[in-house]
Amino acid sequence: MKRFLTALITLVTIFITLIPSSYANAAVKQYGMIIANQNGAYTFYDLNDTDGRAGIETSSEGNIMVPLWRVAKLMPDLSYSYNSKTKKATVTNTNNGKKIVLTKNSKDFYYYSGAEAAGVKKSTAYPMYISSNSSSVMVHMSSLKWVMNSTTGYKFYKTADMQRGGYDTSKYSGLIVYNPYSQITGIPKSTNVTGISTTVKVTIPEGYSVAQIFNLLVSKGVSASTDYLYQALANYEFSQEDAKFFGIVPNENRCFDLEGYLYPDTYDFYRLSSGATVINKLVNNTRTKYTEDDLLKAESLGYTLDEIITLASLVEKEAGKHDLMPTVSSVIHNRLNIDMELELDASYFYLDKYLRPYIDGDINRFDDFYYTYTCAALPAGPICNPGKAAIEAALNPAQTNYLFFYSDAEGEYHFSAEYVNPEEVITESTE
Repeated sequence: MKRFLTALITLVTIFITLIPSSYANAAVKQYGMIIANQNGAYTFYDLNDTDGRAGIETSSEGNIMVPLWRVAKLMPDLSYSYNSKTKKATVTNTNNGKKIVLTKNSKDFYYYSGAEAAGVKKSTAYPMYISSNSSSVMVHMSSLKWVMNSTTGYKFYKTADMQRGGYDTSKYSGLIVYNPYSQITGIPKSTNVTGISTTVKVTIPEGYSVAQIFNLLVSKGVSASTDYLYQALANYEFSQEDAKFFGIVPNENRCFDLEGYLYPDTYDFYRLSSGATVINKLVNNTRTKYTEDDLLKAESLGYTLDEIITLASLVEKEAGKHDLMPTVSSVIHNRLNIDMELELDASYFYLDKYLRPYIDGDINRFDDFYYTYTCAALPAGPICNPGKAAIEAALNPAQTNYLFFYSDAEGEYHFSAEYVNPEEVITESTE
């Protein structure tokens, strides 16, 4: 009996899983919406975080559905009504007389080009339905174009377009644009849209590379393109004072001069800022994080601050956890003190994931200067932008005689003064 019940429950679960979703569920992706007034000025609306109110939904096929009454209320000159007996929803443009009449569970609807015009049968991409979440009439996002002055007064923009317009693509997967009065010829710039903050807050995580930071900034709408940021990075020049303080010297073997100098922190940027403005803000903040005491400590260890930042970037990527950083730092310091190759895997991952894919020409030309299995001493430059804990560990390594470390399958780190073959340790522990 127990086996029978178990099998029955399993079959019911599989059956429920395989039942197709006829209509939309709560949206996994989120979509922004902007609507124009008679003067062509746009306002942004977020209909995603609904708390039981009518919000944007997506069908199982990916169709984007909007709550008809709510959108009609937001759009100028539109009136909305629903007949519960006939299951029909009507939207009328009180300005031009255009009207649409949609029927529940049907893709077909009737379009009236004016108050005296006869209805013409049209169809939408997805049936109109009643939302199980909000009991609102839901229609495909393109349905309302028929009641506008122009059917080209509706447009849907995807992520790449949004980034060019300065919108937050880390939150929104698309942008619905309605202009009831004229055609839409291009995505409105976010800086010209009310309802969107003119600033955006961005937190750069510890250990992010230049490439990761630039991708993040573009996704947040801080910059319209990573190209602008890379161009600003290439044109940046340290002041003589800062170059002297950090001990920065020209090095043609260094790929991104500002790798390591874009400090992980929370920043406020204006949307669609110029590349130079963004880079200057990041580097200026980095400068405030280092003191004369840090410089003296670095010199006492025999390094420039620039070299300490490079060392800290290795610690950041190799240690993973803050409490391990001083000990990992000690291994790096100990190896450097006896002219031993660092042989750190993090340098390979940096080359493979965050350097080669983002440069032109011979993408392997920096390998010999960053790969710590072949380059002498430290890499030509940092492999990420280290945080405070990694910098502190680089300046204050634990006092050990360790020259080796590895992490096991459980993520536990093991340190030793003599080489230990991790594979042999794992084999012995399983015998």
